[in-house]
Amino acid sequence: MSSTNKTEKLGLNSWIGSDKPKRIDFNTDNEIIDRAISQHTEDTVVHINAEEREKWNNYMFTGMYYGDGSTKRTVKTTCPFEARIGFVFANSRPITITRFSESKNNNYFGVFGFLANSLGIKLNDDCKSFTVNQSASAMTANEYANFNESGVAYHYVMFR
Repeated sequence: MSSTNKTEKLGLNSWIGSDKPKRIDFNTDNEIIDRAISQHTEDTVVHINAEEREKWNNYMFTGMYYGDGSTKRTVKTTCPFEARIGFVFANSRPITITRFSESKNNNYFGVFGFLANSLGIKLNDDCKSFTVNQSASAMTANEYANFNESGVAYHYVMFR
């Protein structure tokens, strides 16, 4: 005879003192548990696979380079993924320096991306490197790109 009572969620046997458990009751309960756990662990909506976990855990990459003063430079990174977007900023420099007397705006912060880029910086086709400019003259209007000033440390962050 199976149990007088059953558990609420899985319907497993829940015996009272006068019940007489049989081996089939335990085997049936084990099959119910096995089926429920298998369905749960195989549910790809609820659980992620190892590849997805790796991607989610490693969503950004950081690095730095020192400016060499050249007007155009490709910064090759060791980023393990293809970046979709990122940004660069100069260490110990503000985002921008405006010199009103010279009608000049020097930019030390830029964004590069798969779809668009800031003035003077561009994500390359491999999505693991980017090209920066160091303006000797205005790139547009009074805007100067300062992403490769000699001796300046630049930091970058790349995102999946």
